[in-house]
Amino acid sequence: MQKKGRFSLKVCVMALAAVMALPSWAQDSHAADKHAAPITAPLVDLGAEHEKLVPKPPAADVHDEPKADTQAAAKPEKHEAHAVHWSYSGEGAPRFWGELAPEFSTCKTGRNQSPIDLRDARALGTQGLAGLDIAYRDSLLKIINNGHTVQVNFPLGSYIKVGGHRYELLQFHFHTPSEHFKEGFAYPMEMHLVHKDGDGNLAVLGILFQEGEENPYLNGILKRLPKEVGKEQLHDDFKLNPVNFLPGNTEFYKYSGSLTTPPCSEGVYWMVFKQPIEASARQIRQMNELMGENARPVQPLNSRDVLKSWMEPEIDNRLYEVY
Repeated sequence: MQKKGRFSLKVCVMALAAVMALPSWAQDSHAADKHAAPITAPLVDLGAEHEKLVPKPPAADVHDEPKADTQAAAKPEKHEAHAVHWSYSGEGAPRFWGELAPEFSTCKTGRNQSPIDLRDARALGTQGLAGLDIAYRDSLLKIINNGHTVQVNFPLGSYIKVGGHRYELLQFHFHTPSEHFKEGFAYPMEMHLVHKDGDGNLAVLGILFQEGEENPYLNGILKRLPKEVGKEQLHDDFKLNPVNFLPGNTEFYKYSGSLTTPPCSEGVYWMVFKQPIEASARQIRQMNELMGENARPVQPLNSRDVLKSWMEPEIDNRLYEVY
């Protein structure tokens, strides 16, 4: 009994010594295996980590390039849309005015447009048509080339009265050739004197020019024609009075029309003098060289009546027998 007990104790001591003799890494690995799940992949994938650290070049997208091209192409188109402006030729010519912008639509759809062809046979002679009183005064020359015409601006104080209703003169400007026709023909130049009342209603006097003697009052303007566009020039060395451009015979045609430039607003009270005044061929050419041809074509009369401020003399149509 005593020998057997000593042998068991010796075996146990030897086994314990063997376990204690194992390397520490083996002991740790054995203990860890009891609690950790089996590892089927490396803890760190060096290839994946390398891809994360090194940036990739952007992948080519076949849809991106056309989109960028489209945007780049759209910018000039947008710029061109803003640059489109009305004129008297090309894409901005009068026949396209009504399509250039929504606010110009009346140029295409309006039924009471200007200018028109004035014909005595179609105009109605009147008695008691509202009288025209003109009260213009001398003013320093304020002139501007606005890119469409030569325009002379006026301060308050010059006006007309139509049937006692007052319209202040704002400005006058020129067209070559004339915008209004008379008996189917255009004159070489026309002058428009634009007036406005206190409610914003417009009244315009039209004066036709025919080629003839030199016009001394026009010379003062021609000597000071502005070459630079859009800048008003004040000439304190020269005064003018637009009454000097009125014809000796102040009989006129009257009708309801519109502005002859965009937006072609209607409701304008037009009075065009029957008798033209004169300017020399040189003066008319000088004005045309600066402005070019800046006349809107004549517009349909439609259902409007043109009135004359005078009555034609009655013709005696009675038949007489001759013996």
